[in-house]
Amino acid sequence: MDTFSDSLLRLARNYLGVAIEQYSAFQEQIRPGPTRVDHHSGRVWIGDREFAGSGEIGTYAEDLSFMWAWAKPALDGLPGVAASTRMRELGLRHGIPEFAQGIVDLSGFPDPMLAADHLSIIALGALGGRGMTKFNHGGRAYAYLIVDDEQVPCAAPDPGVVAGVVRAAAHMLPGAGARAVVAGYAHHHHAPLRDTADGVEVQLPDGLRLVVRIDDGDRLVDAEVVGPGHGAVAAADPMPRHERIPPFFPDSLLVALAPAAATTVGGHGSLRGAAAAAAVPTLRWQPMYGDDDVVDAPHRPVAVAEIGRYDSEHRIWAWAPQDWTGTAALRRLACEHGAEHLALDRVDLGTTVHPDNVVTMLVAGAADLGGTVGWAAVPGGAGWRYFAVVDDAVTSTGSDPGVAAQLIETAANLLHPLTDPHSRYPTMRAMVVGYFDRYRVTTLTFGEPQMLLGHFGLYEMRVEFDATGGIVGTRTGMIGELMS
Repeated sequence: MDTFSDSLLRLARNYLGVAIEQYSAFQEQIRPGPTRVDHHSGRVWIGDREFAGSGEIGTYAEDLSFMWAWAKPALDGLPGVAASTRMRELGLRHGIPEFAQGIVDLSGFPDPMLAADHLSIIALGALGGRGMTKFNHGGRAYAYLIVDDEQVPCAAPDPGVVAGVVRAAAHMLPGAGARAVVAGYAHHHHAPLRDTADGVEVQLPDGLRLVVRIDDGDRLVDAEVVGPGHGAVAAADPMPRHERIPPFFPDSLLVALAPAAATTVGGHGSLRGAAAAAAVPTLRWQPMYGDDDVVDAPHRPVAVAEIGRYDSEHRIWAWAPQDWTGTAALRRLACEHGAEHLALDRVDLGTTVHPDNVVTMLVAGAADLGGTVGWAAVPGGAGWRYFAVVDDAVTSTGSDPGVAAQLIETAANLLHPLTDPHSRYPTMRAMVVGYFDRYRVTTLTFGEPQMLLGHFGLYEMRVEFDATGGIVGTRTGMIGELMS
């Protein structure tokens, strides 16, 4: 599908303005923070706030689909998916396929993740919930959570944002139906509604009026709030940005390291024949991507240099004491970008949401800065020991569109959880262009920020981005055929 069904749009128009208003109020009231859900108790935690009567409504996956929580067998009947189950009941009652089907294919939408966001806000309105949030749970996937705890107040009409709320609701739903959007908003707030020569008016408290102009096709032209003296009230953004959580990787550092995520992931492998506690001067090398000929591996022991160790139980990263060239370069680079905490001998990852991604970026960055093409891990203590393959006999064999697509998608899954909309596109762009530059692939940027293209002789690869700067996916083919 490339748009929502008529049955969904008809239902959503009745309450979407209220849903956007409540979502905006929730964003203003609740500070961002590490987020988790307990399906068994129906509780959600955002930062240091705990909310009862809440849970998961669904998840958005890398394959550009949305899966309702009620459709996951492991969650069947749990309190944390009760709201999602109500969405299925609504779908069956009103003939709405997007609610009644367990998996909704969003790949035909211009921006599939934005479509998932819209579907979740529509669900918030249908459920009459107090708030909705999403959090990254790995790769480019997100879980959407509904909050219905009474400690979150219901939103009241705000003269500064109500016009923006109505405009956002009308524009979110394609086609006609602007009158239904305004009428639904007025009905929810028990506000008088009357027709005018060119639209409708809603009477707000304190003598204020929401004046909405609608064309003959029932499409919204404009909306504004006016006072008793007919002067317009200054409007604000109905969906303000959250206060940003300080990133563990400063944006500039992540942009600098992003190419390493793609250029070294092809050399990610394993080392054979190693005792966990032993010194590891030479080991057998087994590249993970050997079937794609990304790394040419000799059939003999190879020289390695230890990068560091990760204690997964205590979530502590420790740089190797010998201070190999690549690790020294990365620690200097971290200091240059204001990330001295990453240059310490021991780095505490206890407060990070995705510590494994942080460790992988440190290892990949060190391997790349050290001029190697491969890195690997072996079990050690309560976690893992990481090594760079420094043997000259291990060499890169180049790239082609198929290999590039696989590695760029893998790198996107690694980087995405470490970014937010403030930094995502510059980071992802640096990763893609850095990979192309490494293999001397011609980069075409005329489609930015929606896409980047790489030319491999007669073939090309298109890397497509969503509205937040995340990588939607890649496509490969003969030059020119992807434009059709």
